[in-house]
Amino acid sequence: MASSESPSATSSPTSKANRAGKTGRDKINDASRPIKRRCVSSACISCRKRKSKCDGKQPSCAACSSVYHTECVYDLNSDHRRKGVYKKDIDNLKTQNGTLQTLLEALLNFPEDKAFELVREIRSCDSLEDLAERIVDEQRQSADQNDQSAMEGDSPASQGSALWGQEDGEEPLSLETTLSSKMGALRLEEGGQVRFIGATSNLMLLPPSENDVREDDKPGPSTMPNSNDFPISSWTNVTHDRDLISHLMNLYFTYHYPFFTTLSKAPFLRDFHRGPQEPKPGHIVYCTPLLVNIMLALGCHFTSWEGARANPKDPTTAGDHFFREAKRLIFENDEHENPRLTTVQALALMSVREAGCGREARGWVYSGMSFRMAMDLGLHLNPEELGNKMEHLELDARRITFWGCFLFDKCWSLYMGRMPQLPSAMVTVPKVEVFPNEDSDNWMPYSDEGANMDDQQPGRIRAISLQISLLCEISNDILLTFYNPNPASQPSPKLPTKSTINSEFKKLSELFNRLEEWRKKLPAELDARGGSLPSTLLMHMFHQTLYIHLFRPFLKFSANATNNTGAPPLSHLDPRKACLGAANTISKYLRFYKHRYKLRQICNVAGYFIHTAATIHLLNLPTKTAHRDIIQSCQALEEMGECWLVARRSLVIIAILVRRWKIDIPEEAQAVLERNREEAKRWGLATALEGLPASPQPTQHLVPPIVQPQQYGYAQGAGIVYQPQQNGAWVRQQDQWLLRDQEGLGVDLQGLGTMGWEEGDVASGVSWGDQWQWQP
Repeated sequence: MASSESPSATSSPTSKANRAGKTGRDKINDASRPIKRRCVSSACISCRKRKSKCDGKQPSCAACSSVYHTECVYDLNSDHRRKGVYKKDIDNLKTQNGTLQTLLEALLNFPEDKAFELVREIRSCDSLEDLAERIVDEQRQSADQNDQSAMEGDSPASQGSALWGQEDGEEPLSLETTLSSKMGALRLEEGGQVRFIGATSNLMLLPPSENDVREDDKPGPSTMPNSNDFPISSWTNVTHDRDLISHLMNLYFTYHYPFFTTLSKAPFLRDFHRGPQEPKPGHIVYCTPLLVNIMLALGCHFTSWEGARANPKDPTTAGDHFFREAKRLIFENDEHENPRLTTVQALALMSVREAGCGREARGWVYSGMSFRMAMDLGLHLNPEELGNKMEHLELDARRITFWGCFLFDKCWSLYMGRMPQLPSAMVTVPKVEVFPNEDSDNWMPYSDEGANMDDQQPGRIRAISLQISLLCEISNDILLTFYNPNPASQPSPKLPTKSTINSEFKKLSELFNRLEEWRKKLPAELDARGGSLPSTLLMHMFHQTLYIHLFRPFLKFSANATNNTGAPPLSHLDPRKACLGAANTISKYLRFYKHRYKLRQICNVAGYFIHTAATIHLLNLPTKTAHRDIIQSCQALEEMGECWLVARRSLVIIAILVRRWKIDIPEEAQAVLERNREEAKRWGLATALEGLPASPQPTQHLVPPIVQPQQYGYAQGAGIVYQPQQNGAWVRQQDQWLLRDQEGLGVDLQGLGTMGWEEGDVASGVSWGDQWQWQP
């Protein structure tokens, strides 16, 4: 019976190693009988996968070490046949269920602002269990303990008093410790506003009771209600027509606010509908008469109502009466001397309104006041990094105000060809948070006929603002890299080396990749298409305008051949094609806008985008695409001119370019320029337009030669200026070109951003390392 057993019988409890080489006679010998294999409750992972027997030896079983030569790992928890594993899984499920139950109850019971804050914590936390435990611990504390904790929490005021040991009997910091600090602090001033004081300032040593806010510096009568019984009409002395005020505010929030988002809408509207209130110590004000009046002035540019004009018969006076009231409030109430959020917002809006009216000098001053005041309030800094704790509402308002100023700064820098006043390197405050409730609010077209209820879609205000802030950072780097007039940042005037030029192309490629990456990461709902939000289309126009400004300094370089400077070809980056492609895309987005909305209701920054694209279209004439797009650009600027005067001046500039270089433009575009010839008198360009001598050759015969470094030396620059001697001369002084003759007109041969010049003006973006030659 024993001799009939097979060594390979599966019913035998003997291991394969002990059975090997044994005969039946050996097996019936008691002395040589093998010991039974011990029971192994769980095999190693490798044996389970192979479905082979495992002897359970540590650290490696016989099968893995001797037969298969594989890694041997025991994982009891992965064996779901074990009762202990089921018990652990049940415990895990109970814990997860309790965690989710706690979070869900908190979301249902918390106030709305705390509920959204909890959502953000859930999305960013590393452990939901830890978050749930913290919520349970907080709920166990009594209301009195919560109040006490709130009073003892760190605030801007307590941060300022820590130096003097005025909290809970603390000892003051030593003088050595105080003087060696490299970080500044946000201090709560008497007027309730938070101001930033840096570590190098001796004001850091002032006790909290000795703030520089005097009694006469407190908010004046501008915050006090007047005798009007209706709250919303109590904010301005220009009119008490509630229908007009509501209409203008709706127009502002429909067309201007979605792109130039510079205030938190919810707290503003809350205070706006309450009407002016008595100022309370330490209370943050989100709506003031100054801010309301400038918003009404901007809303006037989107309507034809006579009440929106200072002179009902003159559409060019739209908003002037509200703007005058805003200026009066600034000086009568010393608003410019008392930094606060609403004044920062109002000054920024005043600057962009002046730009839309063609008054750049005034607008630049207002923008500078806004930016300086924002710096004084420390809006560019993250309060949490400075150890300050604020309410989320105030934190959000400060954050959105700063990034609104950041956008204003980049638009002004592009518009004026100047360096940014708020560089990215100094910014530590996080970007705007996207709130689902605000972004899901429906947006609908609104005009003098009312709202179009059939064309509603989510407004996505903050999502668009976040993407625009990312574009602003790229714009900042483009300006500093290729348009910086600082000689220290420019190449040496000596003969450029190949490595120097390669470095410029490397920067070009890096910035190009950043623009491409922005487009690839853009959420699908923010793509530009027919029916997109106006702010979405403007955002994409901004994006394409950055392409033009990125490649314009390289228009003279070929993408296919090496030039005599030793520079390599630009590979897949063809500057001319890139500029033309971007200009064509801007025109496409403009068609989307005009088809769905009216250009009578468009933000004034669109005029800059259209004008920039039009100058590229002039380069591309007489191609079919440029023929179509230059007509569209001129007609769009003419339609915009009904609400924004600066668009009319753009037509005058285009007319000067066309006449100066004998550009053959389509009849439809020429008709638009002829209808606006009288506008040249408004801007003092009539003499330049009428008396401008014709160019000796048409544009298509003008061929730019390669850089001549042996004569002038190499330098960066976006434009190349030619000035005939009969009208004046450009003279190089300290790496800048200056116009000597007041009657001269600086004209960019490539049609890039040319305007009227006066004596002493600096030719922005001029490359003194280039020459132009006439070739018959």
